[in-house]
Amino acid sequence: MTVDVVVLGAGPAGLAAALFLSADGHRVTVLERDGAEPGQSRAVSHFRQPHVLLPRGLAVLKRRLPEAVAAIEAAGGHRWHLLSRDTLDDRYEFLSARRQVLESALTGLADRAPHVEVQRGVGVSGLLTRDSGTGGAPLVHGVTTDCGERLEAGLVVDAGGGGSPVGAMLGDLQHVTDTALPPDAGFDFYTRYFRSPDGTLPPRPAWPLEHYDSVSTLALPSDNGAWSLTLVVSRRDWVMRSLYEEHVWDRTAALFPALTEWVGYGRPVTGVLATAGPGTRRRSVVRGGRPSVTGLVSVGDAWGTTNPEFCQGLSMALIQAELLCEAVRAERDPARLVLAYESAAQEALGPFYATSRFWEQNRLAEIYAAIRGRRFHGGPDWTAVMAMEAAKLADPDVLTAISDIGSMLAAPVEAMSRPEVVSKALSLAAGSPAPAPTRATLLSTLSR
Repeated sequence: MTVDVVVLGAGPAGLAAALFLSADGHRVTVLERDGAEPGQSRAVSHFRQPHVLLPRGLAVLKRRLPEAVAAIEAAGGHRWHLLSRDTLDDRYEFLSARRQVLESALTGLADRAPHVEVQRGVGVSGLLTRDSGTGGAPLVHGVTTDCGERLEAGLVVDAGGGGSPVGAMLGDLQHVTDTALPPDAGFDFYTRYFRSPDGTLPPRPAWPLEHYDSVSTLALPSDNGAWSLTLVVSRRDWVMRSLYEEHVWDRTAALFPALTEWVGYGRPVTGVLATAGPGTRRRSVVRGGRPSVTGLVSVGDAWGTTNPEFCQGLSMALIQAELLCEAVRAERDPARLVLAYESAAQEALGPFYATSRFWEQNRLAEIYAAIRGRRFHGGPDWTAVMAMEAAKLADPDVLTAISDIGSMLAAPVEAMSRPEVVSKALSLAAGSPAPAPTRATLLSTLSR
């Protein structure tokens, strides 16, 4: 049975959901309130930040939409391996590209898809709802656009991002569980893009993401011979806000061994791109095992966000889009469809969301303690996580476990439960010195 679907949002999550559903024969209308064309600067705060498809997300795109992979690569997207450039094992294969490259590639496919229509500059002012007729949750059966047009649909997919207005539109129709942290309890990202004179990439660091005293560093290849370097700090760490100044960013980045070669290999092609990263946040319309509204599901950041340091968002969106297709195939009843999708998404992605939230809360507490000149004493789980971070390059079993987690190939609890992984990490990390630079060195550099 085919249904008319309205997707709210033409970002990667919305376009992927539209393309996956249209491949099953459903007629899909995508409404994008931003009138800018793909590839142009948009009012999305993280539009210019690094975007990466993790191996699990890339596997979904290869399986469901291989032409999208080809289109992204044709536009300059870069495939790379987490552990080795020369490995023939594509289990740890990543695909990197800027947001505009991803959107342009997916939009080109959507424009050619026979069952997809993308309308830009069209916002949604309300949801069409009615009683389900069975005494159950209200049924969403379409939307009202800003122009007053009523679009009926068998399914509405919210892909409007973390700031989606859909929750406010629902009003008293449903209870939304929202796990947002306070606005100041999050991370800020300071990114610069680089390119070498001959377009080649520098040798990658041993690991793309490293955590130091008060700062994390993220080094990622991008598209068309460029790469990005990011400094991640706590939003409550006021002194770090001077990183938006290029000369301060340059001096600070030079302190980190993982970035040294990448900084010196080429020249910056952007200034410092400052972004307030979304915190780990989950919205759910299911309460007590029952949906409080039907006919409506969410994908991408509208479903939930995780810490951008771990680059999980895009892969989560693709996994959700595939699970949604499976739920639509299996269930005709609106309530059962919502429950089937939410249950599958929670089973597949809930462990990663929970780990991101756990990591975020402990890392923020650790940095806040450093700001006050105190030592943070996390629990045994936090100690184990930090030990694995410190020992990942010293033991193959620890490296495999943390690679599987970082690639979303294994749930964190499963990977850390492998025999002797945590005990090896704790033993190896016990005698390891804290990675330099210290917070004192950072403060001295920032104040110059």
